[in-house]
Amino acid sequence: MGEKIAIRNLNEDFVELYVDECMEKRGMCTCEICKADVRAFALNQLPPHYVSTEVGDAMVRHVAQTTQGQADILAAIMEGVKVVEDNPRHK
Repeated sequence: MGEKIAIRNLNEDFVELYVDECMEKRGMCTCEICKADVRAFALNQLPPHYVSTEVGDAMVRHVAQTTQGQADILAAIMEGVKVVEDNPRHK
């Protein structure tokens, strides 16, 4: 058996980078339940970007840093913010 190679969906990193700022700008609850729900919603709207190498990581990060890449990520987060804000799971 060879060494197990880790794979990651880099969109998780990108969503995590912006989720707090988007939620705070909207003035919504930022508890861990709401954050998790917004992250999950956003990630379900975005195509996965799995990588297993440093080269793949660099390529995906380059695409995500384009204006369109950032717009797609922010739009998915803001859609999640609205949905979660309208339907919070906490009391």
